[in-house]
Amino acid sequence: MRHDPTLPGMPGVNPAAVALSLAVLAVLIGWLSLRPHAVPAPAAAPASGFVAARALAHVNALAQAPRPAGSRANAAARDYIAAQVRSLGLEPAIQTETVQTAAEGPMRTVRVTLATVHNIVVRKPGRASKGHAAGAGDAPAIMATAHYDSGAGTLGAADGAMSAAALLEALRVLQAGAPLDNDVLFVFTDADSGEALGTRGFLASHPWARRVRLLLRFDNPGNRGPLALVDAAHADGIALAAFARAAPAPQGNSFMAELYADIRPRNTDGLLHANSASVLQFATGGGTLGRGAVHDIPQRLSGASLQHEGNTMLALLREAGNRPLPAPGARGQVFFAVPGLGIVHYPYALVWPLTVLACVLSVLVCRSTMRRARVAGTDIIHAGFNFLFMGALVTFIVHLGHGALPGLDWRWDAAVLADDEGIRWQVLAFALLLAAGFIVVQRRLQARLGALCMLLGVLCVATLALVAVSWGAPGASYLLAWPLLAAQGALLMLLSKRFANHRVALPALAALPAAVLIVPALRDSLGLVSPTWLVLPAALVFTLLGLCGLLLHEAGARFVVRPLLLAAAASIVLAYLATPRVPEMPTPNQMVYFKDTPSWRAFWLYPPVPLDPWTRSVFPNTLHPYQLPYLFGPSGKRVWYAAAPRNDAIAYPHLLIEKLEWRGDTKHVEFLLRSKNRAPHIALRIDGAGPKQASLNGRVLTDTFYRGWRIDLYGMEDQDLRFAFDFYGDPAFTVFVQEYLPGVPERDLPPRPAAMRPALLPLTGTTISADILRIE
Repeated sequence: MRHDPTLPGMPGVNPAAVALSLAVLAVLIGWLSLRPHAVPAPAAAPASGFVAARALAHVNALAQAPRPAGSRANAAARDYIAAQVRSLGLEPAIQTETVQTAAEGPMRTVRVTLATVHNIVVRKPGRASKGHAAGAGDAPAIMATAHYDSGAGTLGAADGAMSAAALLEALRVLQAGAPLDNDVLFVFTDADSGEALGTRGFLASHPWARRVRLLLRFDNPGNRGPLALVDAAHADGIALAAFARAAPAPQGNSFMAELYADIRPRNTDGLLHANSASVLQFATGGGTLGRGAVHDIPQRLSGASLQHEGNTMLALLREAGNRPLPAPGARGQVFFAVPGLGIVHYPYALVWPLTVLACVLSVLVCRSTMRRARVAGTDIIHAGFNFLFMGALVTFIVHLGHGALPGLDWRWDAAVLADDEGIRWQVLAFALLLAAGFIVVQRRLQARLGALCMLLGVLCVATLALVAVSWGAPGASYLLAWPLLAAQGALLMLLSKRFANHRVALPALAALPAAVLIVPALRDSLGLVSPTWLVLPAALVFTLLGLCGLLLHEAGARFVVRPLLLAAAASIVLAYLATPRVPEMPTPNQMVYFKDTPSWRAFWLYPPVPLDPWTRSVFPNTLHPYQLPYLFGPSGKRVWYAAAPRNDAIAYPHLLIEKLEWRGDTKHVEFLLRSKNRAPHIALRIDGAGPKQASLNGRVLTDTFYRGWRIDLYGMEDQDLRFAFDFYGDPAFTVFVQEYLPGVPERDLPPRPAAMRPALLPLTGTTISADILRIE
């Protein structure tokens, strides 16, 4: 059977009109692709407004050293924030809470985290609560929160200090102005850089948490660019409207919120939902912090981004502080930006009605086409499978092409680090290559299956994808819902003779939602996951082109593919010409001093990376890295190691068996652990057996059987930790205990040349003091 290569209702279309429509659409797509997320220039603020220089001084004071929970630097940062709050005439309260989480792994393993967190809670009373005692009453309140801790190997300038500093400066501005109607709680959380333990501790235990009706959370995975709304999964229309109305140049979309949730999980989703408050989470996402945030230093922080974050904080607090707050029980919002309209949002409750409408329209389009154009249903199914196959094929080919371009990976990483324009040229180049490859293959399939069958196959696949996205990632559903509805509506109109005079306008209008919504998402996703992972960006490109098929099918392939290929080649050339100047930055000291009780010896350890002259002097006789299962388990990575002097100023863990008995068919073991070093982090693991129940000082840690068991303890200081374990049968097992201390004994290392580069971050490097218990 010979298939018609044209679409019904579009014979004899003026090629000039189609070319003009494609040109306008290409200009729009190019503008959306290359337009950077610029930080809006602030208006001239009065002296009483947010001052970025003041906030930057707070950043420099907080980010002098890594501040993991339980460390001395963490306590110093907490004291600094409390002192700044007192200088404003407010009294901070320190909430000390023990917080516990557990993460199950494959093969019935578990990793428990237990931390003593110290949250700084500041209440700024509103007019409604004036005259009440602090904390009295049940009046609704606003909560603004940021964490002040950092990871063990980073200064945490953006991820931690930046938002905490902005909160301090915003508090100063509000304290100097007229009081707001509603109470505002400023909460500086501890132990939030990994498991969000501080936020969990406040919301689960603090008596003021039940008063919170609007929670504004700030947490930056980047150090430049504008502040954007990255999650509104538990917000309502009132909260979104306040953001869209009050925030300066509001940005963000719920598609990126879904990506952030996967890339940067904080394990608080269920807890935030249980709290019933409307939650808006914000982040500055531009600029890389490096693996483990090693490049998160104050020198790389953007003052413009800090100013925008502070202005947004103040605008939202003032807007919400003088209006009725949302009712509890918000279900979440889909939101996205539309040029000229600002932030568009609607509740999650509309996601499935839109999805059902798209499904109904897909059925109507297919039935109408099968009746009027005599298209077989098997051909539509065949076209859908071919659409998926050609997408996978083009993605694979472009991925191979990316790998064949010499030095492009390095240029991408360097350009991201230096915030160089080469990033945008690479993003555009790969998007154009994907588009050109798709159109070439699509033309081949159209010639074999027919243009109408291909278009219907794309619509059916997009409809099924919409159902899956609505179920698993409802925040991203708008990317498919609105372009799909526009394409379906346009095709239904073209199948009717009443719209014969709109054969170019209808396809152009149908392509507009796809261009406006999908292209910015394509740019942001490609920038976030980098060109080395093309699956998601490729899916967005193919969806865009497939839904624009009404407009593309009439244009000759040579007038589309060749310009796309030329533009891609030019973009790659420009990416190579834009050689980024990577700034010189200090790095963490990766040296480890390991002191072991059973061997009564000490070792220097170092990751399996090439050694420089200084580290080579520490490992002069080590030929290659070795795996040390005794120290780090059977799955531990290879390390360089060498003997080190035993430093008796570093104490061994105090570990003592207190009880070993049988209780029926259960082996019961109790032992005491205490850190004489007051270690901020203690890790304990059990090898050889899995407990069916575990507790610490009477607190149940796990109550089901696990084959592998580990616990990380933070901020325990020197308190007595009494562990109790129950085991099935009579297993023999080993308990490994390791205390992690920041820094290494510098006196035992050869001197490092002062001029040696890169410089090392202060208080990095790790000292580990270890001991074991063998239970037979």
